[in-house]
Amino acid sequence: MHASPAALLAVLLAVPLVAPASAAPVPASDGADQVTRIVTLDNAPSVTGRSADARRAGTAAVSDAQREVIEAAGRAGVDLTVTRRYRYALNGFAVRLPASQEARLAALPGVASVSVPVRYDAPEPPTPVSEDQARTMLAAAAKSAKGAGGTSSGRESVTATTLTGVPEVHRAGLTGRGVTVGIIDSGVAYDHPALGAGTFPNAKVIGGYDFADGDADPYDDAAGSAAGHGTHVAGIIAGDDDRVRGVAPDARLRSYRVFGNSGQGAGEEVILAAIDRAAEDGVDVVNMSLGSAIGSRSTDVLARAADRLVSSGTTVTIAVGNGYAGPFRASSPAVADQAIAVGSTFNTGLPHLALTVDGDAAPIAFEVSGRGPVTPASGGAPYAVMPGSCAALPEGSLRGRIAVFPSAPFSGSGEVCRPMDLARTAEAAGAVAAVLHDPGIPADAIPGGPCCGATGIPFVSVAERDALRILATPEGTHLGWGSYTAIKAPGDQAGLMDYGSAWGPGNELEFKPDLAAPGGYIFSTLPKALGWYGVSSGTSMASPHAAGVAALLLQKNPGLTPLQVRTALQNTATPLAMTGDPDRGDQPVAQQGAGRIDAVAAVAAVSRGGVTASPSELPLGDLEGRPVTRRITLHNDSDHVLSYTVKHRTAVSAMPPYTAEWKASDAQAGGHVLGLDRVTVRPHSSARVQILVTQPRGVPEGTLFGGWFEFTATGADHSVLRVPYQGLAGDYDAVSAVNPTFSAINTKSDNPSLRPDTASVGKNLPLTVDLTDGSTANDSAAVMLSHGFPLLERLRLQVLDPSGHVVATPYDDSWITRNSGAGTGIQFYSWDLRLGDGTAAPAGVYRLRLVFDKALGDRDHAPGTEFWTSPEVTLVR
Repeated sequence: MHASPAALLAVLLAVPLVAPASAAPVPASDGADQVTRIVTLDNAPSVTGRSADARRAGTAAVSDAQREVIEAAGRAGVDLTVTRRYRYALNGFAVRLPASQEARLAALPGVASVSVPVRYDAPEPPTPVSEDQARTMLAAAAKSAKGAGGTSSGRESVTATTLTGVPEVHRAGLTGRGVTVGIIDSGVAYDHPALGAGTFPNAKVIGGYDFADGDADPYDDAAGSAAGHGTHVAGIIAGDDDRVRGVAPDARLRSYRVFGNSGQGAGEEVILAAIDRAAEDGVDVVNMSLGSAIGSRSTDVLARAADRLVSSGTTVTIAVGNGYAGPFRASSPAVADQAIAVGSTFNTGLPHLALTVDGDAAPIAFEVSGRGPVTPASGGAPYAVMPGSCAALPEGSLRGRIAVFPSAPFSGSGEVCRPMDLARTAEAAGAVAAVLHDPGIPADAIPGGPCCGATGIPFVSVAERDALRILATPEGTHLGWGSYTAIKAPGDQAGLMDYGSAWGPGNELEFKPDLAAPGGYIFSTLPKALGWYGVSSGTSMASPHAAGVAALLLQKNPGLTPLQVRTALQNTATPLAMTGDPDRGDQPVAQQGAGRIDAVAAVAAVSRGGVTASPSELPLGDLEGRPVTRRITLHNDSDHVLSYTVKHRTAVSAMPPYTAEWKASDAQAGGHVLGLDRVTVRPHSSARVQILVTQPRGVPEGTLFGGWFEFTATGADHSVLRVPYQGLAGDYDAVSAVNPTFSAINTKSDNPSLRPDTASVGKNLPLTVDLTDGSTANDSAAVMLSHGFPLLERLRLQVLDPSGHVVATPYDDSWITRNSGAGTGIQFYSWDLRLGDGTAAPAGVYRLRLVFDKALGDRDHAPGTEFWTSPEVTLVR
């Protein structure tokens, strides 16, 4: 068992759910039967090329194709209204039309697809930092940097960090000058001192558009659903003032605002419009710190648009996603084949906002929930102890107090009292703030982002050892806001992969993430209304770091293609040891990709005389016990003969289940370079090597493995080029569709299980539905399921008669992502007691059957389809 994070994760992020979980896009409705759909066309490509002539010709062709389809729709009686047109990253448009006419539209000649737009949740807003806290933070960073021989200002250390060597690249004269980066996010506060300090447009933020509100002003509104997120990202990329120095401080920015003030996130049709404008504007780099893991595929509309943007010449970096959910959780559009999906590493120092306790000089670090008001910059209140229970408290019993409470244990009855529920209980009793601690996790660990919903009072989490310090003082002791403390990252975490950084590979075995960058506790810019500066963590902060490094490479070599940028970053990335147990080996490639960015080495690789190894990543798929061979080409752009020794390096493997309860394995893949252990490349020439990989022995089907082929120069510099690979042992389809973690944690419950309702868990037993006894307690039948296969091409609930014939299919949906994160997520599938023709099912005996059709199903080996059948359901009428 990979125990380091698992002890926290089961408690923090995977409390059992008792309501049906959404596993598919929700159709956007504009009236009684009006829906929004995205239409893609197949009879003309999107506009390609950047020359004026190519654009004119491409625009004319796309416009003609779209006009033909719209006119054909009119002739076919489809009453549609075009709301957005896409010409550059996609040939298509968004429309409103009656739901009843969707199939007619999809059948028109020239229409490739008609899809429901996915709604992307707004990312967590950053935590504002007061002026006093900012000064303290920067002073601490400066002291640390000076001690390490780096910059003495501290501003590079808190934003760019020394982990990737960015300050050294700056000192060599590379700052992103001449490169334009597009930011698709919540907007940019262009009046910030670090971001132009003026009106829009200005010398830093040179353009953009607000697609959320449909106007020309892409300002990051402090009232928005992701307030401050885009500005924080912008500061990481290109901020520059006396507090912040971004990765590419002289790069120019374009802001494409997609998260507005509605609080509803952003529809896919809005994000597509932003991608399309970025392609039209011809920006050099685009960053998207957004995504959804629901049904994510590299063939999704948004992922395909990202790939088209790359094809047009723009390097695209995308956050791979967050969540303590184990393998196969890369989000879309990060799974796009040509985009650079970025994971997050811990920082070396962990700056925290802090509470003070009267009579105790040492501040207490805390984490903010992100789903409530910001914590005050000053002041405080007396604390009161609240039990870890959601039972209502007397009105006013916590008035004016800061409630301190432990997490609530799972009752086992299906009732769940989650951390945010506790905070709302405190709020209802009059508390002015809430402080969570968790006795069930390591004493020095701060509980992660509390699930679920929001609260109207500030809500923070503290480590158990610090909670005990508070509780050791008399109840009513004053707790103060407005302090800051720096925690040195533990040695088994500093600079290594963040536990919360989402894992790959893609659901269809795409190589993801591509690489990693610092994303933990990053200090950056915020809008004025939020105090100018703040701290945030996650892959949202790692992705703009990669975007900034891409800008540095493009300044050094403006002729680089997006593929060459990705190749340089992956060839030179640093493999990272296993988080929590660094002596064991390297963290699985499925979470770190090629490794952490090394800006210095990447710049050297794109300089004249650099050497590259391509392809820069090798997705091997499922090996099914067979060895696979691939070719790697080394290209030497120098004037010298270069020689390299060849070495195979392996990472720790990750065995199922595909949840936060994944199991680490030391079983290693075999890797060989056929016929040689040294390769010589002549000047301005290439050399090919053939490699062979065999899967680890003795591991379960579905074990994820990976490693690197390393080419080390024999010259004086001993520079290293690496090509990472990812593979799956055995047959992908042999992995169970059912998540085993649920029953392992909930030992009194079966999975799946036949249930009398959609609000309980328990054993899988025969069931009687009696509609004659006057009680409603036994009037329904449902199946509870926690499914663990990464992606189901189709999932059905069928009703069988005594002969095994299917008499009804109450549920039938496609492209379903596993609903188990930390291992206890569930969903209910109900039978409405009707037959397939809509008539009432007669009294009798039935069974419910789940049919799982797995993505990439290989029916020649393990079954691509898996079945589960319930005990008997006796229907009494």
